[in-house]
Formats: sequence, C-alpha cells, structure tokens
Amino acid sequence: MPNFGILFDLDGVIYQGNALIAGAKESISLLRQNNIPFRFITNTTRMTKRNLVTKLKSMGLSLEINEVFAAPHAAVEYCKSKGYKKIELVVPDRSMEEDFADFDLHTDNPQAIVMGDMGNQFTFDLLNSLFKKILNGAEIVALHKNKYWHSGKELILDLGAFVSALEFATEKESVVIGKPSPHLFQLASKPWGLPFKSIFMVGDDINSDINGAYNVGMQSVLVKTGKYREESLKRSEIKPDYIINSVADLPEILPLN
Repeated sequence: MPNFGILFDLDGVIYQGNALIAGAKESISLLRQNNIPFRFITNTTRMTKRNLVTKLKSMGLSLEINEVFAAPHAAVEYCKSKGYKKIELVVPDRSMEEDFADFDLHTDNPQAIVMGDMGNQFTFDLLNSLFKKILNGAEIVALHKNKYWHSGKELILDLGAFVSALEFATEKESVVIGKPSPHLFQLASKPWGLPFKSIFMVGDDINSDINGAYNVGMQSVLVKTGKYREESLKRSEIKPDYIINSVADLPEILPLN
C-alpha cells in the first residue's frame, strides 16, 4: 500500500479554460499505474460536481465522480451540523439544489446564506437583498473566499470580493467552507487513513491551496500555471515546500519506486 497520497486543485492546475494543462493526463495516469491515492478538491461553485466531471471527460481526462470533492458538499455537512433547516443557496447553476435537497431553499427568512460565485449575476439588487437577510440574522456561509480566478484568458474577480463587501456592510464574519479552511482537506483525504504529513497538496493559489495545506500539516506543491503570480509569491509569508513549472513535473518530486 502506498505511504503517501495527493490532493489536486483543478482549475489552473489540471485544466485552464476548456483545455487540459499539458502533462496533466500523463501525471494522473502515472499515479493510477502506481496505485497512488489521489483526489481533486475544488472551490469551484459555478457548476455541479457531476457537470465538472463531464467537462473534464470532454477534455480527455476520465475520472470517477467520487474522485472530486467540492466545497458545496462540505457546506451541506456544515449546515446540517448547525441544525439549519432553511437556507438560501446563491449559486449560478440551479441544478446544485439537488445537493441541498434536505433543506428548505425557498424561504424569505433563511438561517444561512450559502454563497458561491455568481460572476456577472452579482447585481446591486442581489447583494442588497442578501445584506438585509444577514442583518435579519442569517449566517454567511461562503463556499470559498478567493480573490480572483483565471478564465483561461484573463484574471477575473471572484467570490471573495463580494463576501467581503457583505461582511463590511453587516459587520458580520462569514464562515468559509472551501480552501484554505481545513474542512475540504480533511474530509477529502479521510478515507486514505494517512497522516497529513504524508499528503501532497498541488495548487496554483498561494493562499487557498498552499496556506490551506500548511494549516493541516500537508506538504505543499505550487505550480506556475493558472493564477500563479511571481509577485504574489514574493510578497507572501507562506512558502510552499516545492515549486514546479506545471503538474507535468510532479513525478520528479514524488517518492515513486
């Protein structure tokens, strides 16, 4: 049985835009051949996990749905642990409501507002509506708090900016479910029964991926694809254990036989 495992971020590490990053398919195939446990953990909230798997298959990467662990599933567990019955789900893909079927999603007085990235659907009216519900007692449950993401063409403002705006206006802190919160890292790797120090986290984001790995005691691998920016690395106090050009170079740092 292998004595290490790997968690991958997806967007910017395995794919960018509508194409796989060169070498990603080969690196994953090598892990399968060596029976190395791996899983993809993602803050992506623009599509369901099923649609994400379908998208990756269309790019040429075949994977099982249970090989992906996404922030919305951790949010379901969190809301259940808090005893919430009524929530508002703010996501662009309404089919994600299937994952939250145990909750009343159509209420004017939610106990929690689960927020994903709405992109250009973040209007003043939407934010103002959420603002009033938060003042009325709803908790902000952010699926992540990323500052920006890479569309394949350019950097684009992400969910974190809008969550921060609501925190500022309501003077309430959000609960962040996705990376760098420990939730995703711990839940995704739990089935392996490996110590965290034996798990590599491969990501392109110094804050959510590398800092998240550090917070749970995992080894961190920063790739120079996706949203990687040299100036962000230089400014950051967070230092990855490894820096590689892309996921294609991952086998060079792994303890393979």
